[in-house]
Amino acid sequence: MRRLISISLAILLTLSVVASADAATVKRTWSARLGTDAVNGTAGLQAYGDGSGMLTLNLKSLRPTTTYALEIRSGSCAKLGTVRATLYAVPASATGTVETFRNVPEAKMNAIWKASRSGPIVIRVGTGSLAKCATLAFAVATRIVLSKLSIDIPIIRGPSGYPPCNVAMYMAELAQPREPGVTLIYAHARRGMFLPLLTKSKINNGASLIGMQVKVYTSDRRVSTYQIIEVRRHVKSIQSAFGATTERLWIYTSEGPNSTYPKLVVVAKRLSTTTTTDAASHPRARPVSC
Repeated sequence: MRRLISISLAILLTLSVVASADAATVKRTWSARLGTDAVNGTAGLQAYGDGSGMLTLNLKSLRPTTTYALEIRSGSCAKLGTVRATLYAVPASATGTVETFRNVPEAKMNAIWKASRSGPIVIRVGTGSLAKCATLAFAVATRIVLSKLSIDIPIIRGPSGYPPCNVAMYMAELAQPREPGVTLIYAHARRGMFLPLLTKSKINNGASLIGMQVKVYTSDRRVSTYQIIEVRRHVKSIQSAFGATTERLWIYTSEGPNSTYPKLVVVAKRLSTTTTTDAASHPRARPVSC
């Protein structure tokens, strides 16, 4: 009996540790600057692995001793969309400041995630003439470089239709660099895009690609260095990417001229992340129909 109780207690403790780890794992961070040059302060939204979230507010230059409603909406400040989450209102101090946080329950975070994957989201503080609004932005992949293969192309958000040429794309439904989960970057296997990857993959199942380094730049002036650890040929489904929690980069391209052909997936792990320049992390993308 004592052994059974001990085993049960061990299981409960393990589950508790897992739950705590999920709660502490940040899946994504959004940030907003309210007013011109953040004259009204900043807001940050973090999404955690357990599905919950946290909104942190550092606001200023508001009307003193006034209560401000909080909403997160889809759309833009110029054209507000559907309300995705209404949170408890915040009172401004006698000097017009707010320094506080608000828990965001899982159901509301799910609605926020859904809106964010389909387009921009905004935070709106207050209503009417007192309203302050700003876009909640997060860092996204902007450029991918594989020097040994002479690949250096801008990255844009993947469209809902046929992918354009002259750029790579990220899959908005999955993670971004440095987030837990799979960052999937894809492009056509054409000259100036991912053709060198496909060519190398056909030689000894891509053995020469293993160990090769990849650099991915993000919009927050960071560059992450990855190392290729696996080459998967003739892939017919990427469904496993949607349930993954380990941070990985998947570089994805087609093995044939249309969508009926299997795909090539090159898997890489992140080695390091450093700062870079604004110019390096914001190359001009020139997508064209192909």
